[in-house]
Amino acid sequence: MTVIIFRAFIFYFLLMLMMKLMGKRQIGEMQLTELITTVMLSEMAVLPLTDTDIPVTHGLLPLLLISSLEVVIAFAEQKSKGFRRFLNGNPIVLYEKGRFVEKNLEKARVSAEDVEAMVRVNGYATLDEVSCVILEISGKMSVLPKKSNKPNQSGE
Repeated sequence: MTVIIFRAFIFYFLLMLMMKLMGKRQIGEMQLTELITTVMLSEMAVLPLTDTDIPVTHGLLPLLLISSLEVVIAFAEQKSKGFRRFLNGNPIVLYEKGRFVEKNLEKARVSAEDVEAMVRVNGYATLDEVSCVILEISGKMSVLPKKSNKPNQSGE
């Protein structure tokens, strides 16, 4: 039992260090590669943690390898717009010019009702008040209002 407790501390602090080094964002803002890395790291840490027949070093090597791979991928994404687009995709326009973009709704597996709900969540009563709704690569929807024809109130 003492060995398992000791291993738990080792892997807990090692995973914390690796996540810090990889520069993880908030869970809701993780990219696909970050999510996969996080899941894989947690799964890989459990085996040597609970099975004392597996040497700790056999657990550490895959953790270090996957963490390093994530850092390299993040660096490549930062340097290459094409690679970043390949891994993360592009924003998808769901609504514009007063109409839903049906092929994009299907592609994103989003319903018109989901878009309307997001419009309301953003403080607009109807779709008539917005010019565009975009599904961002983060999975969040951006709601862009129609340009106002009102004169600038600041006196400029």
